[in-house]
Amino acid sequence: MPRRSERNLNSALGDMLQGMLSGSRVRSENTRTIAGSPGLRPDIALTVPGRPPVVLEAEYMPAANAEAEARSRLGLRVATSGRPIEAAVAVRYPAEVGEADDVRSALKEAALSYCVLTGEAGDVRRFPENGWLDGSLDDLGDFVRLVSVPERAVDSAAAMMQDGIEVAASLLDELDKLRPVITQSIAGLLGMANVHQTRRMACAIMANALIFHQRISGMHENVKTLDEVCGPDVPDPQEETLTAWTGILAINYWPIFALAKDILGQLTPGYAALILAKLRETARQIDASGVSNAHDLTGRIFQRLISDRKYLATFYTLPASAALLARLAVAKMKGVDWSDADAIGKLRVGDFACGTGALLSAVYEQVSARHERLGGDPAALHPAMLEEVLYGCDVMPTAIHITGSTLSGVRPDISFNRSRLYTLAYGRQADGSVRIGSLELLESSAAATLFNTGDPARRVSGVKEETAAYIVADIPDEGFDLVIMNPPFTRSTTHEAVYSDTANAAFAAFNATREDQRDMGKRMLRLCRGSCYHGNAGIASAFAALAHKKLRPGGVLALVLPLSAATGLSWSGFRQILGRDYCDLTVLSIAATRDDMSFSSDTGMAECLVIARKLKPSESKNDRTHFASLGRRPGGFASAASIAKNIADREYVRRIEDGPHGGTRLMVGDELAGEMLTTASGDNWRAVRMLDHSVAQTADALSRSKLWLPGAAAALELNLTRLGVIARIGLHHRDITGPAPRGPFDKVAPSQTATYPALWNHNARSETRMVCSPDSQLVTRAGMEAKASEIWSIASRAHLNVEFTFGSQALAAAFTERESMGGRVWPNVTFPNAQFEYAFLIWMNSTLGLLSLWWHSSRQQSSKISVSLRTAETLPMLNFLSLTDAQLDVAESIFDELRNKELKPAYLADSDSNRARLDRRVVCDLLGFDEDTYLGVRHLSAKWCAEPSVHGGKFRPKGVRPVCSRLRGDLFS
Repeated sequence: MPRRSERNLNSALGDMLQGMLSGSRVRSENTRTIAGSPGLRPDIALTVPGRPPVVLEAEYMPAANAEAEARSRLGLRVATSGRPIEAAVAVRYPAEVGEADDVRSALKEAALSYCVLTGEAGDVRRFPENGWLDGSLDDLGDFVRLVSVPERAVDSAAAMMQDGIEVAASLLDELDKLRPVITQSIAGLLGMANVHQTRRMACAIMANALIFHQRISGMHENVKTLDEVCGPDVPDPQEETLTAWTGILAINYWPIFALAKDILGQLTPGYAALILAKLRETARQIDASGVSNAHDLTGRIFQRLISDRKYLATFYTLPASAALLARLAVAKMKGVDWSDADAIGKLRVGDFACGTGALLSAVYEQVSARHERLGGDPAALHPAMLEEVLYGCDVMPTAIHITGSTLSGVRPDISFNRSRLYTLAYGRQADGSVRIGSLELLESSAAATLFNTGDPARRVSGVKEETAAYIVADIPDEGFDLVIMNPPFTRSTTHEAVYSDTANAAFAAFNATREDQRDMGKRMLRLCRGSCYHGNAGIASAFAALAHKKLRPGGVLALVLPLSAATGLSWSGFRQILGRDYCDLTVLSIAATRDDMSFSSDTGMAECLVIARKLKPSESKNDRTHFASLGRRPGGFASAASIAKNIADREYVRRIEDGPHGGTRLMVGDELAGEMLTTASGDNWRAVRMLDHSVAQTADALSRSKLWLPGAAAALELNLTRLGVIARIGLHHRDITGPAPRGPFDKVAPSQTATYPALWNHNARSETRMVCSPDSQLVTRAGMEAKASEIWSIASRAHLNVEFTFGSQALAAAFTERESMGGRVWPNVTFPNAQFEYAFLIWMNSTLGLLSLWWHSSRQQSSKISVSLRTAETLPMLNFLSLTDAQLDVAESIFDELRNKELKPAYLADSDSNRARLDRRVVCDLLGFDEDTYLGVRHLSAKWCAEPSVHGGKFRPKGVRPVCSRLRGDLFS
């Protein structure tokens, strides 16, 4: 038995936690802690003003009773505040701690394990769900700080706030019908059109001010309570509230109250009273919930209120995702003394598409937490963080309002003199020129930002209103220690229906005319010349170029990007910059499906987090890229913290070239959170959105002419090349039917006697056999006969599927009896030898071909891949030139045997007897491998079909099972 008692350890642990959590009161082994039960003695009780208390129950390993004791504390109320305990942490001490002479040093070095229980009797949640988290004393202190914020209560408060805003907005909708001039003036304050979304935004801003008013009413002597200014007994609540907010502005809080006061002042007294009554009740409910100081509360609903999101493509970074990115980014900031407030005050952190400020807030929280854990006072950091450290830019005045509100709300009792938050000019200007927001900083370190008194939406100074019409924001090149962004994703070249009425979707916000859009697009092209920007990558690549330009050597880049950034050809310039100028690169993605595959809300597309450190001049480039794929996005702050610790602290990570043994497992307790893998540095980022990294290792080996199957001791040699080496890829569909003079054809309904048949679109029901019928025909436009003849010269019988939905489509390649023109999703593949077509068809539709196409594509959508024509040229392909005549004859016989066999959708390839037959013929009869190799390919098929980016969350039909157990039987007899 250890010679030190658990009480002795608990007292030491409590003292050490107190030194790490300066804003808390920590008491150890005290009676009279629990209201109504003076004899109860929690091991450690931690209270934070304005938050529910947290209790720790600790025991030596195996700690058989710690969790049960922690659970028993939930719902009890502490005697000092009467607040209920909503989180209880069970801690396990290793036995050797009790043998140490210096218990504090032993605790500091000890490997502790812990879990948290939250909620109340009958509805208790455990994190992790199974097992225990392992960590140091610092990790435990960080964990305790996190769980002191009840996430369920924050979600509930956000729902309350949204409900209140909706009711208030309906009142503004009424006012719009009666007095539209008033609502138009409110819209003008926000810089938005007079529509329902704008009125919701106006109500959100007023609600935010009222919540903040309720919070600070006891902090300043002359600030009345909400009941005193807009309660039911106040004769003129509008006038009283305006007077109160004028007084608050004399103290501070311009980011929160200036715009809200202007909106309220526009209302008629009657509607003002009704709206204030509803929003006052909402503020009271949120205050009663104890989470009014959750500084991202307003930001959580902000994205639901934006009117121009379809054009700006700005999506709210989910709080847990923001925390994950900020943790990983701050962990890469080398050489910072986090205990030194002066050193922290000299840091510069920029978000040039800050939106609601979620990422800046997350960075602030991380910096503050690190300072506090080392004994610093986080409150003392507040003025410097707002005045000097945090820079935020956006084109939406309301976004800057919310960012200013959330950041200043971290410490509402502490004033500051100014902020570094800027609304940058966007669109057509008074002098006839155009501006493109933060991207103007690509040209200059200085940008004019409106702070004038005639446009209250643009006022975000700390203490007093700026009097100058313009303020020049100084945002120097190579001036930032951290650039963190979730930039807009819109592509200027998109042809989607939602953008059909626009000239340039990237600049269609704020009612920009087609001429405005064209001019803004031209300006961006000029400013981005020579950078990694690419029109097909979208405006996010321009923001990536901006981040690179503003980051100083040694600084950290942290971006939320579409998953196409990892594999898209148009993103190759960005990846090359990181491969050349950065080190310590980490790329995170999510292997889930649908909404769960993104780190932002409501994107409907897969995303990745990219974190890297910019090389200093003296540093040499010699490191590897780390890829982490999560099974699901982090569900809360504790989950984000655990995942970040797993990734940041990992000393060894399995390499992709080590063979198909899987990646290094990322564990949260006993739950597998994901896997991690390293590759050689470069622009090959294909190991993203993977559930099982052994599939990635096999796919990578295949691209290097090796067949290395999971479970195999060694790789087999294959002769692979690139498709573009042995074939010609067809044309972009707009070169065929695009507006004259680009395209010489019109596409019309098919005909059995068509001169120019075409396989153009997808029809999953009819495309289940390798031989398909053309679905269209082409008609030559008058005067373009010569060009039509030239285009038709590339017609072929073989076609590649470049937009493959695995959940519904069966074919990676299709064959037409006649030569046909390949259209939008079925471009032509033309070979010098007709027999190559048969080999191409059977290879592409086998498991090995499916795997190669999937590995080589963008997996941004749930179960759909896209391959550009240029990317198709580099698709790894069996080298048909190396096949003997006998092998080519075998390939043709395989095709003839299976040409009319029905194939199931690709996500069921492992359970498709015809696909299994195709695999066996290709592996054994064409390539000459043995039966065990064939069985390994079928096992690979099952692994591939289990990938979320393949099945897309689609349920397998009842009774459909992998074709594996029957393979040696009579299936092929």
